[in-house]
Amino acid sequence: MGFDEGRHTTEGTDRVLPSNQRRAFLEVLHQVIKETQPRLRSAVVLRAGSPILFVFNSFHVAHCADIGCDFDRTHGWVFTWAPSACPIVPVVRAHEAATEIARILRVEGCR
Repeated sequence: MGFDEGRHTTEGTDRVLPSNQRRAFLEVLHQVIKETQPRLRSAVVLRAGSPILFVFNSFHVAHCADIGCDFDRTHGWVFTWAPSACPIVPVVRAHEAATEIARILRVEGCR
């Protein structure tokens, strides 16, 4: 390495970095919940450096959940229950995810 070279230079440094699809999908779910589930409140927050959607029942705040978004080789991007990584539905079915989250938070409490 010469004095006039970058310290960590590699080929392809002008590559376009991928967008944060996980955050974008969680923001879509946040908007769907906001529009279709009046009893729920949600916000995209960071947990351990990754975005998750924190959702709670506004009439019973003990009923809450952390929703993640992971890439599955079979189904593509899917919404998940963040602590367990169990799938909810693929991201293309955000309305179904919102309905399922509402059902769980009104009946079973925190997941």
